[in-house]
Amino acid sequence: MTTKNLLLSTLLATGLTLGATTTLQSLPKAQTQSFSISTQIVSSLYSKGLEEEKAYELTLAMINTDEELFTFMVQNFSHKSDISMGKISHELGKIALNRKKADFSSYSFLIKLTQSIKKEHLSSQELSTLESIAARNQLIFHKFS
Repeated sequence: MTTKNLLLSTLLATGLTLGATTTLQSLPKAQTQSFSISTQIVSSLYSKGLEEEKAYELTLAMINTDEELFTFMVQNFSHKSDISMGKISHELGKIALNRKKADFSSYSFLIKLTQSIKKEHLSSQELSTLESIAARNQLIFHKFS
């Protein structure tokens, strides 16, 4: 069994024992994707040597909103900034290790995250793009939270 399958099985079993009432086949697409983003972050932490249970706990603590809403905001950031989900999940793993929250509706958070991933100063075009992403994510957050 691969590590990814083991993590998926563990997260699914944890969700079922904590009172989830739906099966994986009946989950909407966005919820399945949020499960995948969480799994990617947990996998990133697990690869750094954390136990799965602790990695999952840190991941949930880092996400400061509903998981589906978080997923939507992360996907909006990824799509508009052309940064891969793999790089984002790796950085989010670092943030979770430091026990900080990820706020994709914050312009300053997006700047810090982007600079950390790209390891360079951002152009005025990139800053403008991040500003529009933050504004859109703020609207999404306030509408659906």
